[in-house]
Amino acid sequence: MSASKNAFLATFKHITRRTSTGSSTTTATTTRVPKITKPIVSAPMNGWSGPKLVAAVANHGGLPIYPIGYFTDPAKILKELQSVLPLLDDDDDPSTTTTTTTTTSDGDGGNRFLPMGVGFITFWLDRQGPDLLLSILNGKGDSPRTAAHTTTARTPRPPAAFWFSFGDYRPYLKLIREHGLPGTKVIVQVQTVQEALEAQQANVDVIVLQGTESGGHGAQRVSPLITLLPEAVQALKAAAAAASSTSLNMPAILAAGGIVSAPQLAAVQAMGASGVVIGTGFMPTHESPGPDHAKERLLQTEQGGENTIRTRIFDELRGFNWPSGYDGRVVRNLVTQREEEDLRKHGLFEQQGEASFKLLKEDRSGTLQDWEQATKDQNYDILPLWSGTGVGMLKKRGSAAEFMDQLMGDQQ
Repeated sequence: MSASKNAFLATFKHITRRTSTGSSTTTATTTRVPKITKPIVSAPMNGWSGPKLVAAVANHGGLPIYPIGYFTDPAKILKELQSVLPLLDDDDDPSTTTTTTTTTSDGDGGNRFLPMGVGFITFWLDRQGPDLLLSILNGKGDSPRTAAHTTTARTPRPPAAFWFSFGDYRPYLKLIREHGLPGTKVIVQVQTVQEALEAQQANVDVIVLQGTESGGHGAQRVSPLITLLPEAVQALKAAAAAASSTSLNMPAILAAGGIVSAPQLAAVQAMGASGVVIGTGFMPTHESPGPDHAKERLLQTEQGGENTIRTRIFDELRGFNWPSGYDGRVVRNLVTQREEEDLRKHGLFEQQGEASFKLLKEDRSGTLQDWEQATKDQNYDILPLWSGTGVGMLKKRGSAAEFMDQLMGDQQ
């Protein structure tokens, strides 16, 4: 797929890899071509988007987002980011004199960025402070080892993109613009048309429109993707046209929510998206670090719209103190079943604090210790298995590359 015909690929055309032309080592010319060639982003999923999956998506032409998540130890996160590097098909020498480089408005066409993004939960970043963000911006998630094609130690590189969800990202956008390299991209996930317009006003590079079908966290009150996407695209285009004499641009648009197949990708592109963000579809892949029995549970889940449910109960159980207005979609289990039973029988809704632990036992005598045991046992009768409505179409395991090829279909 050509970057000239796809706004998302055009946004990241400065992320490049080596390629050689010529029939022999004496006549070969080395040049650089775009590394991100598929409009597929792997979502930042805590516990499921590990180094192997991130590298597999990057190596097959997608843009993976490494989950920063609920971090409390910045040094640990930096070490985890560095563990991705040996798995990348990553030619990291932009300085060789035999390279013919295509220059773009984002700076030189060399490998100044890691071919991946990092994803922040914005309200959690507010609580922890910006130091980790600044460290990653300064290349601390890379390692200043000697490049493969030269004896010169290269400069550590930041990720190509910074993703923000669930909170006010604007202070961090300012930090990125002030401290990041030219060409550093910002991706913001939103759940309403108004939020999309605000992101456009903030001049973000990529907007992710997240429908209610999405697995994991999202807004409690949100439209289905089939209406959210075209309405938001219409509004964004109108705003850009009305401000044609100013610097208000039309950002690249990605769709998120229940997408696991080639016809769905084609459908959201027809409605104005450049590409997709995929979470659930990557969970059963070989490279995902999720437990095998959890992957099998996903593959056995049918009728994804019926057998997944949105709830806040697991955020109460985990004690992360999510802001109001958000919940998460999970595969139904004993906890969600008991929550629904209590709602029907007693009108109890959104159990909070210690009361939420009662749902861990059939007789409502559950405690924190039961939650800790379920976590230790990886018991998904109790634990949340975050999943979008597209889970019902997932039938077999495979590699991340195979899933991406399936998703691209005839667009390859």
